[in-house]
Amino acid sequence: MTTSDVLGRLRRGAGHLRWFWNGVVGADAYERYVEHRHRTHPGEPVLSERAFWREHTDERDANPRMRCC
Repeated sequence: MTTSDVLGRLRRGAGHLRWFWNGVVGADAYERYVEHRHRTHPGEPVLSERAFWREHTDERDANPRMRCC
């Protein structure tokens, strides 16, 4: 196995880990929202990322669910 093979495997592993972590902490929520809007509501407007996170935060504050903090 060459050095470039090892580095390639490490990069792929890091990419998988980043994808998993973003899903766990919800960092990919906006991207999932945009994909959903384009898939299920084509041609309709999509919230800006700032407006999405404001709405997301307001919803969580208004309807708290079990969470650590």
